[in-house]
Amino acid sequence: MNLNSFMPVKRVTGAGCVRASTKELAKLGSVCLIVTGRTSAKVSGALQDVTDTLDRNGQKWLLFDEIGQNPKLTDCMAAAEKAIAAGADFVLGIGGGSALDAAKCIAVLAANPGLTQAQLYAFDWANAPLRTVAVGTTAGTGSEVTKVSVITTPDGRKKSFHHETIFPALALGDPNYTMSLPPMVTRATAVDVLAHCAESFFSRSANHISRCYAVEGIRLLLSVFPMMAETGCDNLDYDTREKLYCASIFGGLAINVTGTCFPHTMGYLLTETFGIPHGTACAVFQKDFYEYNKTVVPGLAAEYLERIGCSEEEYFSLLEKLTPPCDITMSEALIAESHSRWVGNGSMAKCQGEFSADMADDVLRRKFLTK
Repeated sequence: MNLNSFMPVKRVTGAGCVRASTKELAKLGSVCLIVTGRTSAKVSGALQDVTDTLDRNGQKWLLFDEIGQNPKLTDCMAAAEKAIAAGADFVLGIGGGSALDAAKCIAVLAANPGLTQAQLYAFDWANAPLRTVAVGTTAGTGSEVTKVSVITTPDGRKKSFHHETIFPALALGDPNYTMSLPPMVTRATAVDVLAHCAESFFSRSANHISRCYAVEGIRLLLSVFPMMAETGCDNLDYDTREKLYCASIFGGLAINVTGTCFPHTMGYLLTETFGIPHGTACAVFQKDFYEYNKTVVPGLAAEYLERIGCSEEEYFSLLEKLTPPCDITMSEALIAESHSRWVGNGSMAKCQGEFSADMADDVLRRKFLTK
């Protein structure tokens, strides 16, 4: 039996949960740095709900709204300086994975003035991070319930760090905040959830509890994917949005135990080099990932389909219909240049069997090599 897991995040969910969490927010301190992107926190209504609730508590707040997709370490450092100057007690992120991951990073930097990039990734922190609150506005990364922060370093590389002290102290999940998402974002984040669940299920690090999370996440997705594929992602109702959001949390809970496998690592290359959104970049490798596992662990692949209640044909038909376009080509030179990224990579090592750097190169050639 293996039910090992650690989950210290207090989760409050459902319509109106932010305004209902006055007491929970009051416990975190008197000064808050709010971290968001430029528009989604405002358009979704989440920012207004947060600031109104903080105001009712008499808590001071300041806003840093310059986090973009694939948050930059330089922006996190700038936000941390603002938090230090204001004497912030906690950091509250509003948004998708970018804003939430940035909030975790900022919490570390703000508690450790002058921390360098090398020290950040070496966990050379003199002080524990500030506490964080995660308010999700997308149904994708599940960052609300993970100990992971993925940040883009000044050399343009996406690099993650994970530590139990960066779990959010509080996660507030109101599916209403996802109602305003554009269709393409809805699709990209939904297939990101599928990637989390599938990669977690097949991971060497998977256990009984993580596979239960992964299967529940996939089953929720499959309950709405046929409708989304047929009618599109415009004007999805609350029930559908709620299922997508719940699936993203199950995906986050799953990868919190296991981490991800090669589709995520290889997806970073597509995001960094071609600007492909993260969820799309991970989803385009899912069929390759399944076919690989079908070869090395056929019994587990069969169990996966049985537990999610879907045939292989239907599964990949739905994934293909919902994954946004990824029309790119690669040169042999780029594939060769990327080879070193796969050598000794931790996510590659979590794959079943022996997924090698040469195999990763072959996947890229098969999918993207310039003809």
